[in-house]
Amino acid sequence: MSLSLKIDEIEYRAVIKIFVKEGLTPNEIHSKFIKVYGDSSPSFSTIKKWAAEFKRGRTSLENDAREGRQKVQQHQKSLNKCTICYWMTGGWKCVKLLRL
Repeated sequence: MSLSLKIDEIEYRAVIKIFVKEGLTPNEIHSKFIKVYGDSSPSFSTIKKWAAEFKRGRTSLENDAREGRQKVQQHQKSLNKCTICYWMTGGWKCVKLLRL
């Protein structure tokens, strides 16, 4: 029975980290996520990537900082710029803002 709970990136990374420390494989970890979180589970490739990171000794649950363009672009100087774009797993997402 799947509960389909909502889970955010930091939470699932913490769970993956614990399971890696317990010696579970990415396949076993993914099965546990599907059983508990259903469709809200991270993909197998995401679990495999983070399991490998933690196995190599990574301690941080946060994304690594990237050089170049910032993740969030907000309108600050011009009222005509009313779109916020942000990076999510899978690509850039843009949201139009309403002006009050």
